[in-house]
Amino acid sequence: RCAGRVEVFHAGRWGTVCDDSWELRDAQVTCRQVRCGPALWAPGAAQFGRGSGVIWLDETNCSGAETHLARCPARPWGRNDCYHGEDAGAVCAGVHRQVCTGETGQVCTGETGTDSLQPEPPHLRLAGGRHRCQGKVELLHLGRWAGVCGRTWGPAEAQVVCRYLGCG
Repeated sequence: RCAGRVEVFHAGRWGTVCDDSWELRDAQVTCRQVRCGPALWAPGAAQFGRGSGVIWLDETNCSGAETHLARCPARPWGRNDCYHGEDAGAVCAGVHRQVCTGETGQVCTGETGTDSLQPEPPHLRLAGGRHRCQGKVELLHLGRWAGVCGRTWGPAEAQVVCRYLGCG
């Protein structure tokens, strides 16, 4: 089963989500985003262990219909009154499949024997645009970001990238 601490990728760093206002609707969005089926439980109080570093989201208030956790109403990124003893978790009904979209607000899951949701670095991004869904396509290869040759690039390729990044 997919289960563990929820972490999001924002501004080039991974961070946790505070359990203030965290409920099943928030976990539902998280489980859908990582393709792990419906949410069964939305534990708080660092049920899956305390994270470290920045706490990115606090007071999330998803309706349950959002496609990504970053689209849920919440306090501004990094603004919180939390500590890692309040890290949010999610328990989903589906079987774990590592899914990472490489976008700001990305949620990633993984099981390492501790039932902690573990991030995987993003491998695809749009750079230099005015918002996250606009810009030059870049891939992460051997630890460096590089552009993609556009000679045979067309609408079908652009659609795949947009879908992968949650941009429609």
